[in-house]
Order: sequence, then C-alpha cells, then structure tokens
Amino acid sequence: MTNIFTAWLDPELGFLVFTVRRLTYRLSQGAAAVTHTDFLAEGCIHPGTPEMVQLLPEEERHKEFIAIYTGFPLSLGSNPGGVNWTAADRILYDGRIWKLAKLRDWSQFGYYQGLAVLTDE
Repeated sequence: MTNIFTAWLDPELGFLVFTVRRLTYRLSQGAAAVTHTDFLAEGCIHPGTPEMVQLLPEEERHKEFIAIYTGFPLSLGSNPGGVNWTAADRILYDGRIWKLAKLRDWSQFGYYQGLAVLTDE
C-alpha cells in the first residue's frame, strides 16, 4: 500500500510540529489524581470542514474544531475499569488546547486522522 503521509511533510501543505498531551488518571483513596505526558508530533492541522462536523459526536458539533493528519498514534483514551485510565489526547496548537473527539486509524496508510474540539482547559 502507498504511504500517503509522506506527502504531508511538505511545508506548503501545512506541515508543522505540535504537542500531544496524554492525560493519565489514577484513583487513590476516593480521589482521582491526574498526570500528563507531552509528546512532540508532526503532521498537518487544518480547520475542520462543514462536512467533517457530521463525524463528530453530537454533543461536540457546536464547538470550533480542527482536523489533524499525523503519523503519531493518537488516542481517544481508555478505561479498562481499573484504578488507572487515560483521557482523550489533547492537542496543543495555535496557543490553545484541543480535545480529540474523533479518530480514524489509517495506520495501514501511514497516518491517523483526528478531529479535535476546542476546550476551556
């Protein structure tokens, strides 16, 4: 299969380096403590299109959002039911924090597509 992600390494298409923040929660003595790890990722970030808004969860459709194309393995989080869980990745871009709301794993083509909504964090 063709790896199309290499085409996005072109600065003319919007290639940039951005930060992915992964939040980890740990339940301890009835309270949840949160820590985070920051990763540098590269790819393209563009404003979301009107057609993409339909891909967002309904409760997120009224928010400003961006489309992310990256080779970095983004995550919507996981909650296996224990004392540790992770939240959806945060994207630090343009001086603001965006929460990953939709993820398409197209790693067989060399990239992930994410839609992230603006947060108040």
